[in-house]
Amino acid sequence: MKKLFSICILFSLIIALSSCYKVHHHYITKGVWYIDAVELNGGSTNFIESFLPDFKTDTSFYKVYLLENGLVRGEYYENDSILNYFVTGEWELLNHDEIYLKADAYINGNFLIEVSAKDKMILSTLENNVSFESIGDVAMVVRISRDKPGNQADTRP
Repeated sequence: MKKLFSICILFSLIIALSSCYKVHHHYITKGVWYIDAVELNGGSTNFIESFLPDFKTDTSFYKVYLLENGLVRGEYYENDSILNYFVTGEWELLNHDEIYLKADAYINGNFLIEVSAKDKMILSTLENNVSFESIGDVAMVVRISRDKPGNQADTRP
């Protein structure tokens, strides 16, 4: 009887952990994400304005789609609607709180996922390889909002 009880507990635990993964996968792939801020090496400066040409806080935004097939698509818009450029890359949910992202010259690493609100996430890593301007490996925090642009302060303490 004890053995049967132990097997049931183990089976329940496995189902709970795998469903947590599925919940995060569904949460990530359903909707459009907007990059609110990109911070490097523990600083509070938002480098999105440096990385994206002619970025203006009030009228520019960067959309991200994480597609079911493992592709990521980023789109940079200026003046509320003009597509400046787009990029495709790849992503993979490694476990319920870690994602691999590779796109453009700015993102290439494993990021820890922190859901800070139903429509806000913080992605952080100690090692992201930024090939832009040969920056190299840096710690990075990416603050993102779901379905509409937010701002850097939304997820800062």
